[in-house]
Amino acid sequence: MARARIDMELRWADQDAYGHVNNVAFARFLEEARVRTFWLGSGRERTGMERHFRSDDPHGPKMLVAGQQIEYLRVLEYSEHPITVELWIGRLGGSSLEVHYEVVDGAAADRSVVARAISHIVIVDGETLRPIRLSDAGRASVGEWTDAPLELRRT
Repeated sequence: MARARIDMELRWADQDAYGHVNNVAFARFLEEARVRTFWLGSGRERTGMERHFRSDDPHGPKMLVAGQQIEYLRVLEYSEHPITVELWIGRLGGSSLEVHYEVVDGAAADRSVVARAISHIVIVDGETLRPIRLSDAGRASVGEWTDAPLELRRT
């Protein structure tokens, strides 16, 4: 399975009163993984998807999250070990893409997935915020990073 992998340190503030990583922190992990993959290219792998779906030009394309589902599978305890967010493209539309994720606990002895998620992303014109067709270059860039979509228990 072709996945981009983004390692992230946990922050003390990611915990809640129960001593485990709060559900809200997971949305931030997904956001950070998208930024590192689609803008900075600072994951473990250079994907080639950098800058095809968003632009530094205020009038260029922008990525908007139209919806997001997160399925929590296990409790994630605060740890000195970084988590890994694995990311891939599950579906590609005319002006949209689905980014699929698995969040892996870096403190676990084996590969322990603590959450799965799907972000529904729409690419829009930076000025009008109306959906625009994905460019041919953008479509080509996701080829290597497209894989079977997740099936979450609840939709």
